[in-house]
Amino acid sequence: MSILFIGNFLSKSRGSLSVSETIAYNLKYTDEAKVLTASRYQNRLLRFADILISVLFKRYDVLHIDVFSGNSFLFAQIAAAIGKMRGKKIVLTLHGGALHEHYRGREQSFKKLFEGTYVQSPSTFLKSFFEKEGYEVAYCPNPLEVEKFPFKRNDVAPYSLLWVRAFTPIYNPHVPVEVLKMVLKDYPLATLTMVGPDKGLLKDTLALIERLKLTERVKVVGSVKNDELSTHYQSHAVYLNTTSYESFGVAVAEAACCGIPVVSFSVGEIPFLWKDEENILLTSPLDVERMASQVSRIFKDEALGNRLSIQARKRAEQFSWENIKPHWLKILSR
Repeated sequence: MSILFIGNFLSKSRGSLSVSETIAYNLKYTDEAKVLTASRYQNRLLRFADILISVLFKRYDVLHIDVFSGNSFLFAQIAAAIGKMRGKKIVLTLHGGALHEHYRGREQSFKKLFEGTYVQSPSTFLKSFFEKEGYEVAYCPNPLEVEKFPFKRNDVAPYSLLWVRAFTPIYNPHVPVEVLKMVLKDYPLATLTMVGPDKGLLKDTLALIERLKLTERVKVVGSVKNDELSTHYQSHAVYLNTTSYESFGVAVAEAACCGIPVVSFSVGEIPFLWKDEENILLTSPLDVERMASQVSRIFKDEALGNRLSIQARKRAEQFSWENIKPHWLKILSR
């Protein structure tokens, strides 16, 4: 059986693996599936052409499409229409914390897209939303390559904060900088490391760092290959998750897998997957003061930090590929 994955396959240019890349990579090494992918092009026109050619002319039994909001939704519509025209089995995986907002005003487009397909999502939030709209949606968590994110906490820099996201509005890169400013009042040795590509807000973030006189306390790393992320998770004391939307939270799961205590905004899927005070500390969205307070709790209470670390690792292990693999093989054999 062959499966064509339509999604983001940009690890060679971006460094980190997308969810579909992880799944496709792992399925390649099973006897049950032959895997094809599209697209690896960053340029939107080349990307669209590659997807169009792949869906139209490649030989495959199952067409899997990642469904996001924005312009990517149009790609999904076109790919699905061609797949249906060719009589292929189609699996749609709903991603993106803002997909429910994208739905409003496009109800007929979603209905046409969903017709005759198997729809699933790694987000119980999105699953619940679309089921209330009358659609049947299966749940399938995103897989986590646990072996790439080993639990290691013997070389942690004291009072160190870590942020791993893109410098874009959805991830609020100003928040960790403002959190650090507050934390420094009680912990003058605190530092912040920011990891991720520039998506428009790096310049503004650097300006904020300079304006708050934090140049000596903040290290901006830029993009890091997925294989190298674990060293950052393992060497920092607290991970900050400051996104406004979250359909699953792969970065949070990776951080938890390495055992770094996580403080996160309670948005999207986060409160469904993680339990406040047990394996994570949650705050209201954009509540900088509360996030700083939660960080200080971990710095002050070693037992709290250790408990969060151990319980987060246990929760993250549930998303291992070995646990998720049977679901995918079942889908492919439907």
